[in-house]
Amino acid sequence: MTPSNNLRTANSNHPSSLSGNRPVALLCTSNGVGLGHLTRQMAVGRHLRATHDVVVFTLSPAAALAVDAGFHTEYLRSHEYGQVGNRAWNGFYATRLEHLLDQYQPAIMTFDGGHPYAGLCAVLRYRNDLRSVWSRRGLWQPGKGHDAFSRSALFSHVIEPGEYAAELDRGLTSGSANASLVTAPVSAVQPEDLRPADEIRGELGLDPDRPAVLMQLGAGQVNDTGSLSSRVVASLQRHPEVQVVVTESVLTREPAVLPEDVTRLRHFPIGEHRAAFDASVMAAGYNSFQEAMALGLPTLFIPNMSTAKDDQDARTLWAEQSGCGLRWDDDGADGHGAGLDRAIDRLLDPNEQIRMRDQMAKLPAATGAAEIAAALNEWSRQPQSRSSKP
Repeated sequence: MTPSNNLRTANSNHPSSLSGNRPVALLCTSNGVGLGHLTRQMAVGRHLRATHDVVVFTLSPAAALAVDAGFHTEYLRSHEYGQVGNRAWNGFYATRLEHLLDQYQPAIMTFDGGHPYAGLCAVLRYRNDLRSVWSRRGLWQPGKGHDAFSRSALFSHVIEPGEYAAELDRGLTSGSANASLVTAPVSAVQPEDLRPADEIRGELGLDPDRPAVLMQLGAGQVNDTGSLSSRVVASLQRHPEVQVVVTESVLTREPAVLPEDVTRLRHFPIGEHRAAFDASVMAAGYNSFQEAMALGLPTLFIPNMSTAKDDQDARTLWAEQSGCGLRWDDDGADGHGAGLDRAIDRLLDPNEQIRMRDQMAKLPAATGAAEIAAALNEWSRQPQSRSSKP
């Protein structure tokens, strides 16, 4: 999926138009490692387009997903994929954003990303009359992100998408960190969006009478016997009745070669398929974690300890302590895989699955996207002061 630098109109199945008589909301996203930032903004946009013409401005190479969902979409290639240096790219970003602000005259602009770019900050300092919002995810690692955090003051408002594990936030974002609004968790997929399990199993060729486990760790290394993905598959396959399905990102250009007894799932959003699975094994990124909790999917979480700021360690600790999930830390100490095998055995225990589902059923609903949209609607209609920004 390689969009051009200008990607404005939706396809014919999902026509996107700007009415010209409603306020415009400009929803900006960073690139990120996966699809998280774009997915959250699209979830907000689905609610916000009841009151606004929504324009998505993204650096994600998955921009076509927003087009397919009916959003008027603008795309700029991330500096990570270009031939220019950071300074020059930030100049490109600032110029492009200025053009979009002049073209669409948005009533409000939001940015979902972990680090507001220098080009974005330059525009915010100049455009004192712009209503701007940073959708700043919480649960940062201790001691990380001081430079990014200091840029909060450039925005009119800071929204923190809610976090089920918020009580274990031990970084700069702990205690909501002066956010204007902390919402419920954001899940792009709601319980009513789930497709019927038998329908999905039929499409994937799965036996409806055998347990199925979804592995969301990346399909690319399943054939590498030393990789985490391969070790998890091997541990699951100690149980011959279990059907293993691995997800593959829609961004993947070359499909991974999988063992014959492993099924591939390539779909967006993955969450629509979760009813087909008895359990899952996944990393603990924001979107997948909140979604698993909100949809009640028993999960073994394996934290990714190499993220820039996201504290997946804290997220998985909370899941374990709350009884809502299981945790296994791939710290290299489990040389023969006994710890992983024990964790997988617990995950596949029907009584453990019932226990986790019962605990997750007590959690509040993940209505954060609707709450963010309501706040943006309200703020977009308020006067914006022209006070100077740092």
